[in-house]
Amino acid sequence: MVAKDSPLLIDCPAHKRGGFSSTHADLEAAIAKFRMTAYMWQAMTAEDMRLKGLERRTFRLDEEWAADTVSSEFLNARYDESLECEGAMRATAKVHVIRSSKTTAQIRDADVAQQNPSASRKNALFDYFKDALVEAGGPFTSSAHPIVAGLILDSHYSVNQKLILGHAALGCHDPNGVSLGIFGSHLTYAWPRFMEEVTTCLTDTRHPGDKVGNDNGECNTMWETCTIGQGAHIHEVGHAFGSPHRPGIMERGYAQDWPKNFLSKTAYCRHTQKDGTAVTTETPNNAQWNLADALSFRLLPHFRLPTDTLPTPGQRDESPLIQAEYQGDEELSAILHISSAIGLARVTFASSSPEPTPSITSSFSVLRFTEDTLYERFDRTEPLPLTVLALNGRETTIPDVWKILSVKTYIRLPGSTIRLYKRSVYSDDDEKRTASHENDVYEWAQLLKERGPDGRIHRATKIDLRVGCLWDGGVVTYEDGHVSHWGPMRIGGRTHQFGGHASEEIVLPPNVTIKRIDINRGQEGALHMDGVRMTLSNRTTKGELNANNGRRNVCRLEPASHETIVGFYGKSGKGFTGVIEFGIITASKSVGLDGLPESAFGLPELKNRAGLGGDGDEAEGSQDGEDDEEGGDDDSETEHEDDE
Repeated sequence: MVAKDSPLLIDCPAHKRGGFSSTHADLEAAIAKFRMTAYMWQAMTAEDMRLKGLERRTFRLDEEWAADTVSSEFLNARYDESLECEGAMRATAKVHVIRSSKTTAQIRDADVAQQNPSASRKNALFDYFKDALVEAGGPFTSSAHPIVAGLILDSHYSVNQKLILGHAALGCHDPNGVSLGIFGSHLTYAWPRFMEEVTTCLTDTRHPGDKVGNDNGECNTMWETCTIGQGAHIHEVGHAFGSPHRPGIMERGYAQDWPKNFLSKTAYCRHTQKDGTAVTTETPNNAQWNLADALSFRLLPHFRLPTDTLPTPGQRDESPLIQAEYQGDEELSAILHISSAIGLARVTFASSSPEPTPSITSSFSVLRFTEDTLYERFDRTEPLPLTVLALNGRETTIPDVWKILSVKTYIRLPGSTIRLYKRSVYSDDDEKRTASHENDVYEWAQLLKERGPDGRIHRATKIDLRVGCLWDGGVVTYEDGHVSHWGPMRIGGRTHQFGGHASEEIVLPPNVTIKRIDINRGQEGALHMDGVRMTLSNRTTKGELNANNGRRNVCRLEPASHETIVGFYGKSGKGFTGVIEFGIITASKSVGLDGLPESAFGLPELKNRAGLGGDGDEAEGSQDGEDDEEGGDDDSETEHEDDE
């Protein structure tokens, strides 16, 4: 992006320019450096994917038929009319020069400089860039869903202010529009223009000087400047592809290790004051994608190979499930059940090495560990964290396996041998909560048949799935007209009214069962979940997952092949009463909903008494309105990652 009155020059120290002031500083040089950097990103990604067992794949670049710049051999060809015979005319990565409506002064305004602690509009440059792309149109139209690496040409280090102006390191994935990762051009002078300069640029130990910016205090040599510039920019491109912060490139792993992807020996690092090291296959290298990033990239069309099988939406979006199951008739033995529709890629207990299987090359959908096996391997007196990675790049982490196995997940019905089983999904924040927060939630449950005010048993006829900006709850209506809530029944002495501008109602016909429920757990660290979608056995589907704008973290609840769903249970927050845990209650198909004994409809744990007195809930505040408190802000605005 260039300002409408741009001088078309980038910062460059005098000793880099040599005798030619524009060699590394004009627009032509910036284009060549950006093109070469894009090919370096592409090559690094391809090799990283291969090493991870995901075949040699990488993102595709928008190309054009033009005079190439990736080799110094092509420099003279354009001047002596030998482009064709020298092979300089070829399909090469296209660098689009996008003209902004903003002036150079506006782009270099200190109030929009991201590294200025006093700036009040640190995200403005991102908006300027998005506006320029919209105005340019073509491949940048929202309907094309492009992934864009954006370089701000008019970045500049102000010696007087000791501040890098016109620079922001920001990235955002927008599945319904333009995904963009931007970075300033203040370090671009250190990037190579063509392949013959790659080694030189990544081993140059000269000091950049005082007339250019020392970004993050790590640009103490020319090669470190090159590394920080190229690495930080691909970090933002990672955000544009949808990756969050996690170990590897997305946690600044590039700062010292970026050259290891291209060199056999690194140079002296002035920032760490360490000598260079020989690079082998055993050399630690954090300038690579996290395995979760690589797996999620593989499913994007930009990385797809002709031999790839397209995943279903469920396989693409679902997070792996971790839950307890039981076996045996009397002494029920707990089993840790781990599953993923697309397949498991890695299972890691505590801080130990990952389990030998599953792996990328040896994946399966279900993995079970008996309680006795876990007792033999791990200390029962210490929490046992577990992280599970699926082949779609989705991760599920629980802080303590022992807690899951110790929680009773079945209900024995009095006067019978029938057991009802429970399994649930909960928000990221809820799974990390301690017992001290138990009073902060409403707990609720109901069966799909319930005793009404007339004393008779009535079946559920419809469910109103209440979703707004977050998942507010739900209303189950029975054939006699009485209702039960996915959330509190009353707050402050009044019937609770759910918000939810995107709510949908699903009708439950007789002899039709609930096949599955998809739940969007929302973003990392979220307390309330984002959305729900229900599918019936007659293929009717209703509900809103709110899975746009990077908020997709979908889990699926469905009965086993020998089970059917007969009810629900969960937890909702107090204050804003959004859903923080949701579960299904199942019975064997041989029993089914119609086979439940009379005793089932009198059990307190199968009724919703939340807010009906006796537990202090009457003292809670007034009923919630449409998407109030946390739900009041419409999340249609895309949030971008701030990496400064």
